[in-house]
Amino acid sequence: MRKPIFFDSWGWIAVVDRKDPYHETAKAFYQEYVKGGGIPITTDYILDEVLTVLRRRLTHQVVVKFGEGVFQSARAQKLRFELIDNRRREKAWELFKKYQDKPDISFTDFTSFVVMSEFKARKVFTGDEHFEKVNLRFKRVP
Repeated sequence: MRKPIFFDSWGWIAVVDRKDPYHETAKAFYQEYVKGGGIPITTDYILDEVLTVLRRRLTHQVVVKFGEGVFQSARAQKLRFELIDNRRREKAWELFKKYQDKPDISFTDFTSFVVMSEFKARKVFTGDEHFEKVNLRFKRVP
């Protein structure tokens, strides 16, 4: 099995939205990762962001199909769908306070940092440079 990769909102959106400028690259990366036995890690906060953005960009049917695929993959253990509980939220809050010099990093990103650290996931499927700005040894892919 491949090393864990955290899937950020950017990655999911690029995979699903055919009009996204990174769609082809993202789709190819995703397919190769999964085909090679990779199991993406994502969170309920990420899914919230993704569904919100996709709902504004795409048809309802496409967004529902994506959501159903996420839930089905989680049930089949082909996706780690992690919930942000109180413990994780509190850790994210501590990071939020620590990185006061980086006001452009969202709270959702801090929750992602917590989950990535728990799973020792150093790679993140994103175009978001915030993951590399916090000096937690995260590296963006593809």
